[in-house]
Amino acid sequence: MSSRAVHLRQARHNEGLAKEFIRSGYRYRDWAVIAAFYAALHYFEARLHDEPPFTHPAVSVPILHTDTSLPSTAAGGRYSPHRWREILITQNCSRATRNAYRELRAASEKARYHTDILVESTAHDYFTPPEVARLVSSQLEIVKAGLGVS
Repeated sequence: MSSRAVHLRQARHNEGLAKEFIRSGYRYRDWAVIAAFYAALHYFEARLHDEPPFTHPAVSVPILHTDTSLPSTAAGGRYSPHRWREILITQNCSRATRNAYRELRAASEKARYHTDILVESTAHDYFTPPEVARLVSSQLEIVKAGLGVS
């Protein structure tokens, strides 16, 4: 389990990469979106180390990392870390933060797995420069503000 400082360094590294892809003339639009999502993910993981702690009724110990606090599902299985993170965000964050995080995750999945992308389009071509700028600048900033990180 990484510390808060390590998650913050990784988040800032990923955010810097996303912004570098924009500064380079949007040559890697898909990767800018992916990097922005992973920045949001690490900002979230860093926030788990702050006070007040994030909570959920299914977990009786402090939640310091999504990978090490996975509760059982109602069906007896385990949540994936991504699903568990979504649940914690829903339970502990504002609507604006939830929506921005979910939008970054969905865009990243489109970029990585080509979900909802036309067959004749690459992920790079699917994302327009204005859309990438909005995701990296606006949506990531909403997540950061909602998590109390800068």
